[in-house]
Amino acid sequence: MRSIRMLTVSLVVLVSAAPAWAGWVIDETVKGGGRDAERQRHLLQSNRVKTVTFEGSTMTQAVIMDLDAQTITHIDYAERHFMTATAKEYAELMRQGMQAMGEAMGQMGQQLQAQMKEMEEQLKSLPPEQRRQIEAMMRQAQQGAKPQPAPTLRPEDCAPDKAEIKRTGKSATVAGYDAQGYQVFTNGKLDSEVWIAPAITAIREIDPAKLERMMREMMQALPQCPPRGSMLGADPVWKLMKDGYPVRSVDKDGGSVTEVVKAESRSIGAGEFQPPAGFARKTLKELMGGK
Repeated sequence: MRSIRMLTVSLVVLVSAAPAWAGWVIDETVKGGGRDAERQRHLLQSNRVKTVTFEGSTMTQAVIMDLDAQTITHIDYAERHFMTATAKEYAELMRQGMQAMGEAMGQMGQQLQAQMKEMEEQLKSLPPEQRRQIEAMMRQAQQGAKPQPAPTLRPEDCAPDKAEIKRTGKSATVAGYDAQGYQVFTNGKLDSEVWIAPAITAIREIDPAKLERMMREMMQALPQCPPRGSMLGADPVWKLMKDGYPVRSVDKDGGSVTEVVKAESRSIGAGEFQPPAGFARKTLKELMGGK
């Protein structure tokens, strides 16, 4: 699940109008929201994105997205292994996992039915009133064990919420960059406050068409609408990214604060977007707990 969460973080930071020549390295912290402070680093260059998570000063995991190759690489520094798969392979494994869950639920229902029949024979010796009460409880338990069919989603079911962005007129300096403040409202409710720094042009490293292709492939595996913030174009902050990079984001609901602590534009070596030498390669199925 941690790798999926990291992948979501990587997707949220990307969208642009044109590629740039130099890459960007951006360090962020995430604080509040009822969880321990987290540190992460984003490296963006020429349609490649690497998101690294830390525990203290130690790198723990990383996710690399190569939009040209349409691949996702997950690196576990503690276990010294990595996995590379296409977005299509990710989606297919997710579909298989959901199908397996449905089959497991069906098997559980069959086992429960067999147990119910045994209990029915034993209930014949009980007084009628007591037998009726237990039979009612059994029927309720049996009904709850039946697998429920997945809902059929219509395009309008996943329509984005009504969003509005207002410029606050406030300014701030974050990590040495001048930034302008905005308020983001969702369905009339203040959702977050965001500060955008125009001088951080990291988003221009990414081809939006290739990003959209990868996201669309991943979303097709979901049985329900994805979170609003992960839908391409649905998160209002995406509209602000053409003007710069969000150096501070305050979630008014959860209380978490994401803030850039350092950002620099420089050329990034190709090796940064490759698994470390000596790490063992695993398959996606192995990484997800399969055999």
